[in-house]
Amino acid sequence: MIKTAKISPKQIALLHVAKRELSLDEGNYRAVLSLYGGAESAKDVTQAGFTRLMNYLVRIGFKAPAFAPQTRRKRDAGALIGPWQTAKIEELYVALGIDTADRQQKLCKRVIKKAWPQTRGEANKMIECLKAMAKRAAP
Repeated sequence: MIKTAKISPKQIALLHVAKRELSLDEGNYRAVLSLYGGAESAKDVTQAGFTRLMNYLVRIGFKAPAFAPQTRRKRDAGALIGPWQTAKIEELYVALGIDTADRQQKLCKRVIKKAWPQTRGEANKMIECLKAMAKRAAP
């Protein structure tokens, strides 16, 4: 008797995602599983059946998450500081009572070794530092 390789738990999860995305009811899902996957249950589908099943699901409109285009772009930590970051830093300074420019610069020099953050990464470091200080100061 030849043993065939079953699909992995991640592949089973992908089948369930496809079922949800395509709005397949239980009857239609089971019919597609048996027709293209060769099994009554997702856990009994073989690798060959999974390939046939995914080809069919893609044909009827499923876009697998691994192949879907990424809409979120990564921000460059070395890019210039954003206006929202400047506003957040100022807001945190006011909340902490660090009101003079001299005190603000001394804190920046202690945290990022510069008088004022120049990049997004430095600004994020300052924001996280100020948030931690605010959390410690809160009763």
